[in-house]
Formats: sequence, structure tokens, C-alpha cells
Amino acid sequence: MPRDKRKPENVHVFLYRKNKDNDFEYAIFQRADNPKWWQGISGGVEVGETPEQAALRESFEEAGTPVIMPIYRLDTISYIPSNIFSDHVWDYSILMIPMFHFAMPFDGEITLSYEHKIYKWLTYEEAEMKVYFHDTKNALWELNQRLLRGNLTRAL
Repeated sequence: MPRDKRKPENVHVFLYRKNKDNDFEYAIFQRADNPKWWQGISGGVEVGETPEQAALRESFEEAGTPVIMPIYRLDTISYIPSNIFSDHVWDYSILMIPMFHFAMPFDGEITLSYEHKIYKWLTYEEAEMKVYFHDTKNALWELNQRLLRGNLTRAL
């Protein structure tokens, strides 16, 4: 398999809504390839895309959200090891891949892709206990705080 020399980027998106008690809830997805991994929506930025465009596309592909939705870029930026992708071989010089975190309000029906087994709408406390990766916990905390403080800034 040839080595990919592109500079890769990844995105991670949390869908959120308010429940009947007016509390925020977050959609958390269990990955099909590793049942320990609960997270938001995640995927790679394709050639010619901005991270915001990739976040919208990935949300559509993995959860069935409309392709035109408000989306908010969080301050959280993390890095994932390039070897986490078993189906892709990056150039030897690429060791860490930046991940940009986003939030999207959504209260519609979620349609799961093959990448996830199930999803759950959870309160912040429940979601924080469920998500697997530390950087995902950081992004979730930031989103929750921004929603509680009313200072989520629109990205697109």
C-alpha cells in the first residue's frame, strides 16, 4: 500500500439538544470497530474541504443530519496518533494528526452509519462518564460550559 504524503486533519462533532426538563443532552456514539470507544461523530477532512465542511459532511454521513446546519467550532484542538487508522498508511513523517472539535444543535432523528453500533442522548455527567478519549472529554466539557454560559460562537 503506498504511503499517503498529504497533511491529514480530523474533526470531531458533538450533537446537542435540550430535553423536556430544559437540560442539555449530548449524542454519544459507540464505535462498531471498538465497543470501548464512545464519542461524538468523527472523521477525516477530505482534499479541498475546510474542517467546518468536513464536520458537516461527517455529521450527515454518520448521523443523517441535514448538510446545512449551524455548526460551532470549539477552542479544543487535540492530536491523535497516525497509527490509530488501521486502514490507512501515512508517510513516515506523519506521526500526529490534528483534530478540530465542533458542536451542532440537533433534535431530529439520528440515522446510524455502519461506523457505530448504537447512540444515546445523555446529560453532561452521563456523557462525560461514557466517552473514552481524554481529548473528547475536554471538548465535551468546553461545549457544556459554553452552553451553560451562553457563549457558543457560530462557525458557519
